[in-house]
Amino acid sequence: RIAMMGQYDRLRNQLLGKIEIKKGNRVLDMASGTGYLAERLGVVDLVCTDISIDMIRRARAKSKGDFVLADAHRLPFKDGVFDAAVSSFAMHEVAQPCDVMSEMFRVLGTGGEIAVMDVVQQTRFSKKVLLEIFHTFVEMRTATYVDISELRDAFKAADGFNVQWEMFDLVALVWGKKRG
Repeated sequence: RIAMMGQYDRLRNQLLGKIEIKKGNRVLDMASGTGYLAERLGVVDLVCTDISIDMIRRARAKSKGDFVLADAHRLPFKDGVFDAAVSSFAMHEVAQPCDVMSEMFRVLGTGGEIAVMDVVQQTRFSKKVLLEIFHTFVEMRTATYVDISELRDAFKAADGFNVQWEMFDLVALVWGKKRG
């Protein structure tokens, strides 16, 4: 939170504002961490995943929903079972962001919406800035700073998605809807 200079709430509200989540929708919060988005999603059938049992415990303590210990590269869900999928500030924590995006696309049903937000590298300079900021404030020695083109390309590679994106300084928000 410190590294985002107090912008987490504003940015995550932007993420949730890009997709339409209705009462009764089945929503995947991929790599949900402490359950920040789960707290705000309220009246949906929410499934939160994380690879860390500690994060699952923390999220479960403050949020409602189903919590599943899972590797984002191999989600334990059937194809097309979610109406929406979100991921907030998690792609830099995974080994293969494009593979994770493919998994999110796979579990999304026809007409489903997806929104992904993370800190991204746009240039060599921004990569250097990211390394300095994050390594100063938080322990992220293994972070894989996602290139903005990786996120856009992952959406474009997924057949049948309308893709939009927006930048907020060093944070990218990419969202789309699965055509059917």
